[in-house]
Amino acid sequence: MEQEQPNDFWANVITVAASPVAIAAGIAKGSYDAATGNGPFAEGFGATAEPIIWGAKRFGAEHGTTITRGIIGGAATAVGARIVGGALKHLRI
Repeated sequence: MEQEQPNDFWANVITVAASPVAIAAGIAKGSYDAATGNGPFAEGFGATAEPIIWGAKRFGAEHGTTITRGIIGGAATAVGARIVGGALKHLRI
């Protein structure tokens, strides 16, 4: 049985998509830690943002093939619907 290679493209795309959430969460946690004396900002930021980013990258790498199939299937469905819709207009049903 052949094992699939991780898909770096989708790993990077999902990581970029999740980055704003990771950054916002990291800023909130880092700021809270710094303001309350629970630790330095960088420590709180890293402890929160890094797991989100690595989790997103791992998800994209593991599910890249499924994401690609979903996008292709969705595009094929949309094109098919346009073709059928256009054909029905010409038949005047």
